[in-house]
Amino acid sequence: MNAAIILPGQLNVPLQVTGLIEDFVRDFRPYELKTGGKAHVLLDEKSGAYYLTCHLEGRVLTKSCDNEATLDAADDDDEIYKLNREIQEDVTAFKSMEKDASQGRSFEDLVLEYDKSYRSAKPLKVYGGQHRLRAITKAEDHKGSTLHGIRVYFGLSRAQKVEIATINNTAIAVPNDLLDRMREQLLGSELRDWCHKVGLLDKGEDFSDRRSPDMPTVRLARTLLVNYYRGKNSSDSDFHQPVLCKSGGVDDDYLQLREKIDWNDKDLLEMGRQFARLHNKQRETVTGRDTDSNAEYARKALSLTVVASWAYAAGYFQRKPDYLQNLYTLPDNVTSNNDPLNAKALSQARHKGIDPDTYRGLGTRSGVKELGRMLEVFLVLADKNKKTITKELANAAIQSYEAKRAVHDAQKVLGRI
Repeated sequence: MNAAIILPGQLNVPLQVTGLIEDFVRDFRPYELKTGGKAHVLLDEKSGAYYLTCHLEGRVLTKSCDNEATLDAADDDDEIYKLNREIQEDVTAFKSMEKDASQGRSFEDLVLEYDKSYRSAKPLKVYGGQHRLRAITKAEDHKGSTLHGIRVYFGLSRAQKVEIATINNTAIAVPNDLLDRMREQLLGSELRDWCHKVGLLDKGEDFSDRRSPDMPTVRLARTLLVNYYRGKNSSDSDFHQPVLCKSGGVDDDYLQLREKIDWNDKDLLEMGRQFARLHNKQRETVTGRDTDSNAEYARKALSLTVVASWAYAAGYFQRKPDYLQNLYTLPDNVTSNNDPLNAKALSQARHKGIDPDTYRGLGTRSGVKELGRMLEVFLVLADKNKKTITKELANAAIQSYEAKRAVHDAQKVLGRI
């Protein structure tokens, strides 16, 4: 071992790790070692990961850092799925950071992993500080010799990669959708692969790390599956109630369900394809017309309330083929100017005398009552064998749901007597 590298005396550092540390020191010769100092290897006790802190010049980081860090380098197909969030150069904070870098600002605690197993020309995989590194890159011609502080990890496992990337992204208010995506990657690729098969994601795409008008999030895909099976396993006598999956944390219902899912089940695949078709038709119709073409109408199918309610109905209707056909053909029964979900009619629907003036209609909020109301739209649509959603149908569905809920609540109260 290089005499300039100090290992924690009370610990047996794995040979794989010590080998990687020696390779890193040989390849990069950090400032501390070049000036006669020592490099102390440290242990993150929470994750069990070994790392050291040191300084490298900006031009070295620019040449050797890889912002496309992935979870599993052994899987060539997985290299397109990043652990990092997308860089946003148009925000004020980044512009200020870029200006600082051009004036020689020295940034600290850039979080990296030394890993030559993929894209070996850029062995410093970035888990935290990608915006600072972009600013450093842009400033390289002016201040390439500026020293920047880095924390370098060695020999990380899959679980350690996810934890370290999560912690270092969380420090700058990461969207819950990105946290969901990273945790789903740790569970496996099944959910993402299913979305590829049914057309919710294009080949080579990963889930969005923030709300998107075109691309689903992990939370949306989970909500679709949980409610499909919730509806499928319900009985006719149940009070039907869709739910939303949690975001930014652990969703126990989804985790329990995930272990039982047959990802190749033909009915499940067909449900996914039909939902993707509904979303594509909704977006295509709204964006292609001259009036009522706002973004909220175009992404109406991706509203979590619509996702949960439509999926519950699709599961419940598995035992009622005529009803299911009615639901699945909704995108086919519209004219060029009318979108499948009739988003304008849903926005105008309300319970007269009950809903406040500020009520924005169906599919905008995500409370329990709103989920139930939106589900009732699809139930009434199928029960009455209607081909399109109208304002009258939406208003009737609201009243129908409120009546059912009143009976359900009354039965609960009577059951306590």
